[in-house]
Amino acid sequence: MAEEAPYDVEELRTRFPWVGLGPDGETELSSTYREIMAQTRVSREIVDAIDEIRRAE
Repeated sequence: MAEEAPYDVEELRTRFPWVGLGPDGETELSSTYREIMAQTRVSREIVDAIDEIRRAE
């Protein structure tokens, strides 16, 4: 079995920006997705609270 040559992470990131790990060990794409989902949840809670206030009036 032939040994695999080491790869250049910086070259990979140039070609494929999503390659690598985020600060918490997840892939960068996964980290970004989790951040977007968290922001969406907060936004949804705000919209729901506004709707509830409008219904109460």
